[in-house]
Amino acid sequence: MNAVLEAIGKRSSTRSYTKETLTKEELRLILTAGLQAPTARNQQEVHISVLTKESRLVREIEQERVRLLLEEEKDEEQREKLKNGTSDFYYGAPTVLLLSVKKDFYWNRVDAGICVENIALAAQSLGLGSLIIGCIRGAMEGAKKDYFAKEAQFPEDYEFAIAVALGHINTGKEPHQIDFEKSVSFIE
Repeated sequence: MNAVLEAIGKRSSTRSYTKETLTKEELRLILTAGLQAPTARNQQEVHISVLTKESRLVREIEQERVRLLLEEEKDEEQREKLKNGTSDFYYGAPTVLLLSVKKDFYWNRVDAGICVENIALAAQSLGLGSLIIGCIRGAMEGAKKDYFAKEAQFPEDYEFAIAVALGHINTGKEPHQIDFEKSVSFIE
């Protein structure tokens, strides 16, 4: 099997990372793969902000995410878990990438999706784990939107699109099974 199809077939979301940080070379290769993603009309409008889990900004995004979840959560057990800080949106990954895109470009979210998939597959090809993250969208687009954009150094007129956590896999899992017959229709 070729290397690309093998990486696609073996990749799964990582939710347990070691404390080992990415090397500069690993990070450079992954970022390059993301930036090599095709974009509509070759706009190349996806911007990547690189953060570490120790970053003040990562902690602030997590605090805002939890605040918003607590406002909505009715289940007391889940509320206690949130209050006790037993989870984080990046699952302890040493590196978090925030992808931002030009606000008024029609294809910006599609381009960010292609970029983040390139990043995830590049990480897989290097034996690293990744987790594509959408759960911080409410925090990134809420009351602190402008603050987070400024702190993450999004270019002017850019907005949050999606995030991805990266790191060395502590505990992996099997990729999900597909149901080809259910998911594919051939039209003649």
